[in-house]
Amino acid sequence: MTSENNEQNAQTPSNETSAVASNASIFNSPSSFNDSTPNAAPRPTQPPFRVPPRPIGFWPLFFKDVTVSVAGVATFCFLSFFLFFATLVGLAGALNDSSESALVVEETIYGDETASAKIVVLPIEGVIETDEYGFLREALDCIADDENVRGVVLRINSPGGTIAGSDYYYQLLKDLKAELDVPIIASMGDVAASGGYYIATAADQIFAERSTLTGSIGVIVSMYDASELCEKVGVASSPVVSGPMKGMGDFMKKPTPEETAVWQALVDESYEQFLDVVRAGRPWYRGENGEDGKNGENNENGETFETSTGEERDAELRRVADGRIYTARQAKDLRLIDEIGFLDDAIDAALEAAGLTLETAQIVRYEEIEDWASALGLSALTKRAEPLEKALDSVATPRGYYILPRALPTTSR
Repeated sequence: MTSENNEQNAQTPSNETSAVASNASIFNSPSSFNDSTPNAAPRPTQPPFRVPPRPIGFWPLFFKDVTVSVAGVATFCFLSFFLFFATLVGLAGALNDSSESALVVEETIYGDETASAKIVVLPIEGVIETDEYGFLREALDCIADDENVRGVVLRINSPGGTIAGSDYYYQLLKDLKAELDVPIIASMGDVAASGGYYIATAADQIFAERSTLTGSIGVIVSMYDASELCEKVGVASSPVVSGPMKGMGDFMKKPTPEETAVWQALVDESYEQFLDVVRAGRPWYRGENGEDGKNGENNENGETFETSTGEERDAELRRVADGRIYTARQAKDLRLIDEIGFLDDAIDAALEAAGLTLETAQIVRYEEIEDWASALGLSALTKRAEPLEKALDSVATPRGYYILPRALPTTSR
């Protein structure tokens, strides 16, 4: 009995072990687990069904490609434009580093480029107006600062300009001449009249080309009278002024005799100033015998220059300075210029006066550097076209001019 019980007890662990193994196999088998676990979710035996995407149509695909292409081209153009202007800025910086002025560039015309001595050709062109920070003022400063300058040739091609502008540059040239003590020669181009001639008198010698028009010594104040037109259209000017002369120059009303007298006094004073400049610049009119020694001789028109007294010289100057223009030949006969010749002749005269030759000096010309907007034709984008406003400003603001009447500015700058 006891032995049977022992055998039964010995077999019991074996049976338990096989039961545990059987249960483990059940849990490890997915099929058995799923079959034996009613609450577990069924495991899919194949992937879920998906609806295939619809193919993209032609036009959406076309517009997508076009959009990408346009964006790429625009990006390329922007980068190219940026690099282009970066290059321009770099060049401008290099140019400014090699030049003393941001407005003036020096260009060698001919002569010995290795020579230190320079004859500077300075162009004075167009209508003359005061510009304290413009090209002409900058160029004169560059000449004054360059110790290698031995002479200056003024290449004048101008109908004149404002009274103040003409006198401003005349005084600058006189100061430059006194500071450097170098010869200054004037060379007239197509026209060097009124204010252009005013500036030329600052030179030691004046050359004019055969076809040059010069003279026009006198003053003009541009005045307009639209009173009758205003009366016809029913427009009247009624300014509130502090004094009877404050409204003088109003083009919408007729000037009074008192206003006209004020303007005439201004013109007369400016005219006398012009005559003083001619006397100071032209030896014959200030009482000195010219190098030609032609006092008392007849000119080609049969006119005689009897100059025994200062009064006669003054009378001759006033007769010449009646506002008319002259040819080069007439101007030479009237002692308004010295020689008839071209720019090269004036340069030769400057070299001779400075004691130089083409083998010992270089001839340079000062040119104005345009701003980048003007050089690229973009300056018009920064200015609004207002022709009516400009015309009214020109008409409503009387100005005194040393200028040919036909060359009067029609717009204000």
